[in-house]
Amino acid sequence: MSCLVSRRLVASRLRTISNSCCFSTLIDTRLHRWKQNDGTYGNEKSTKDWWCAAVSPPSQLSLSSSFRTFHSNTPILLAQREQRHRNYQSTHRQGKSYNRNNFSQIQEHLHNFPSQLSTTKNSTALAAWHRTAMELVMDVSKLWGRHRQSNPTSPQQFYRAVLLANDLVSKVLSIRESELDEEVGGIELQSIQRDKNKPRFNSERKLTTELLAQTVALGFARCDPKISSDAAYKAQQLLDRLEEINIKHHRLKNKRNLSFKEQDVFPTARIYNHVLNCWSRSMISDAEKHATALLSRMASPRTEGVAFPRPDIFSYNNMLNLYASRGDVSAAEALLKKLEESENGVTADVYSYTIVMNAMQRRFLSGKGDRYMKDPQRAEELLARLVRKYEESGFTEGKLCPTSVTFGTVLSMYAAADRLRKENLSMNQSRSWLTRNVESSTQRIVSDVEYLGWGAENAERVLEWIIGLSERERRSRGIDSADGSHHHASGHDMFIRPCVQHFVTTSHAWANSGKGIEGAKRCESLKNRNISLYESTGYAELRPNVLLFGSLIDAYAKANEEEESAEHAERLLDEAENLFLHSHSSNPNERLSNIVYNQVIDAWSRRSSPKREAGALAGTRAENVLRRMMYNFRITGNEHMRPDVISYTGVMKAYINSPAGGEKALELLDEMNDEYMNGNRGAKPDTKAISVVIDACIKNGLSTEAERLFSDIDDSEKSIVMFNTILTGYKNEGRCHEAESVLRRMITLSDEGYANCSPNTLSYYLCIVALSKGKDEERATRGRILFNESIQRYRGGDSSCEPSTDLFNALAQVFSHSDMSCRENEVLTLLEEMESNGCTPTLESFNILIHTCSRAEANNTRNALQIAASAYNALDAAGLTADSVTYMSMIRAILNLMNDSEGKVQALTALFKKCCEGGFLNQHMINILAQDTSSDEFQSITGMSWSGRSDALQIESLPLEWSQHSTSQRKN
Repeated sequence: MSCLVSRRLVASRLRTISNSCCFSTLIDTRLHRWKQNDGTYGNEKSTKDWWCAAVSPPSQLSLSSSFRTFHSNTPILLAQREQRHRNYQSTHRQGKSYNRNNFSQIQEHLHNFPSQLSTTKNSTALAAWHRTAMELVMDVSKLWGRHRQSNPTSPQQFYRAVLLANDLVSKVLSIRESELDEEVGGIELQSIQRDKNKPRFNSERKLTTELLAQTVALGFARCDPKISSDAAYKAQQLLDRLEEINIKHHRLKNKRNLSFKEQDVFPTARIYNHVLNCWSRSMISDAEKHATALLSRMASPRTEGVAFPRPDIFSYNNMLNLYASRGDVSAAEALLKKLEESENGVTADVYSYTIVMNAMQRRFLSGKGDRYMKDPQRAEELLARLVRKYEESGFTEGKLCPTSVTFGTVLSMYAAADRLRKENLSMNQSRSWLTRNVESSTQRIVSDVEYLGWGAENAERVLEWIIGLSERERRSRGIDSADGSHHHASGHDMFIRPCVQHFVTTSHAWANSGKGIEGAKRCESLKNRNISLYESTGYAELRPNVLLFGSLIDAYAKANEEEESAEHAERLLDEAENLFLHSHSSNPNERLSNIVYNQVIDAWSRRSSPKREAGALAGTRAENVLRRMMYNFRITGNEHMRPDVISYTGVMKAYINSPAGGEKALELLDEMNDEYMNGNRGAKPDTKAISVVIDACIKNGLSTEAERLFSDIDDSEKSIVMFNTILTGYKNEGRCHEAESVLRRMITLSDEGYANCSPNTLSYYLCIVALSKGKDEERATRGRILFNESIQRYRGGDSSCEPSTDLFNALAQVFSHSDMSCRENEVLTLLEEMESNGCTPTLESFNILIHTCSRAEANNTRNALQIAASAYNALDAAGLTADSVTYMSMIRAILNLMNDSEGKVQALTALFKKCCEGGFLNQHMINILAQDTSSDEFQSITGMSWSGRSDALQIESLPLEWSQHSTSQRKN
């Protein structure tokens, strides 16, 4: 009898094992077929039918063969499963991405499937359901796994997929929890008594419930925080529930009948770190509070008697990321300092330092807080601390080895420093004219000017430091080959190496330093140093690339306005072509593209000037570079080298000041359209290109062509730039009525929904200047109407119409040129109104006021003279320096407004002396004084005698320092 019972028990165990094994294989097969059919199982069955078929235990299986396969070939079976998984990955890695249909099908299965097993007491069925859920979670997790780039989805779809996986895992946890509750209630589950000698699956490969929860937490951590605002909360809930289940399992005394072990639901450090990562990326206000509480929970002993994982360096790095993302650099520095002094075995690694340095970089570049040249130095101090620790370890502690990104952070901050200094300089120069602290303000400007290039100097110093560190480490570790393959016991395979990107960043620093040709020469020295190091060390990271040449060409393009700099940039292009023209490297940075050609074209477009006969030369040279690029594209077939809209726009800008600039721009526009029609999508003319053509036509007297081109453009494609270009033409020609008509058209289109056509401050400025150049008798009234309209639009919420100093100056010019009475009082009132609107009067503002006073009516000379004198005396308080226009206007004011001859001579003598001391004397002033004063008065004022001949006193015969800063008289 006992023997019979024993045989039946063995048969039952064999049937359970074989059914479980074959059932898993069946699910693998059916799941694979479901994926191949986009979520449908063949043509004759719906997904719901497939699901019911998949979860039903197989009815006709060979018990003996299944048992033999499981018992004797477990490693083979495992290998077969792994091979199927690899085949599936290789087949689908570049395959279809998930879509909404997949999600809806999985959601339907999620809704229907668990209900079939919610009350079962069969452990085999529970295991089958658990495995199927695992397969689905791991399948969906490909969207955020290692090969997630092969399954691109929108942020919304991505979040939806994670939510589906979260629902699946939540149901798995529910079954685990219900099983524990049933065990506590005294209900025994059917269990499988495993033979201790029987082969078992490798526990490291086994998909556990904790691994599923960890996978979902990772998915939440990789969701877009702008889309998934509650991702961190859901990940935290998942972790909390897993902890509770583990605690329940730990409290059970009889675990014999459970289908899972405690390790299956034991939360590892990874899931905690994924949840911390969620909180660090979350945008909710109390994220820091939740993350801090979770980290404290990990570090504190548990009252339940369960020892969950302690925080590791990844945990603390997540907290550093949280502080960094919120711009709390002080908190990040404090935590880093705590990690440096830690005694619990968790110490800062290279990523800890890099995170804090990146936080400093973001604050420095954002312009918020106290960034004035402190953050780059503080970041370098952190880097020095990291390097010192690495050196003290004998270059053996791999987790402290600075990476190229770590060094690159400091280099990038120094590279941006000069640009930010120039921004500070501009901001200082535009301060209020009522500021009395002139001396300190002037010293600040001088200090900024003197230190332009400070960032580039420091970037180059850090680069030399990196090179020196690399050499010291090589010698210390006995690395005797370029790839570092032969070295003594080092403990890790990384070591410090300079890379070409470090040279590129430093070169960019010099190119944008504002040091002109000096900066360009320093860039070229860096390029030569990079090539020399690459040849001597053989480091692959130092291989010169196109970016290095691009930064150098850009430096010469910006260096100065001389043709020699553009010619040098073109010679550098020759060198780049020799190295990279026929390159077949897979690295895009080692293949030529149209970027370097466009930079040379830009160099020539910068040499196009209306003041000299350089426009035609610059345009011809720029067009030659364009033809050269087109020829190289045809012989190489490199699509990245094909001319694009930037190429053509640059050539048109180079021609814009040539006598035939309008015609050339129209020809190039036709060529762009032909290129686009022939398949060159990058050559499609954009609004900027068309605006340049319109501008070229207007500047070369082709107003009709510009208007025709503008009228042919659909209203939906017109932009504010195009309208303002047309207005510029009308402004230059004084066509105030046409300008105002265009402005009204802009307002109409804006009201119809074309937001790109809405007028801005520049639009009103151009219309008002057109009035000042026109002959309309009502120009003062119309100018005030346009001015008030702009102010009203701004106060109504249109920020693009914010009042500007130029707008006030334009209206002041209209008042100055009008025939209105007491116009000097109107201009003075306008300057006061300018300050009340947050605008700062410039030297031009004062010059307009003084010039207006010089033209005052005979009955208002005393008041006008007082206003002119007050404006002139206020220049120093405003931090401004008088120029030739100021002195000329004051001379006219004194000559026209003063009746006292003796006082007039004294005032003109003092003014002439100060003008000569400043170097602002010009020929026009001498002519006016000679014309409006007697010979004796002229000699008393200037100290020079004059015979009355028109050519007797020429500026060339006077000391050079008297006129070294002078400008020709502008007509106000």
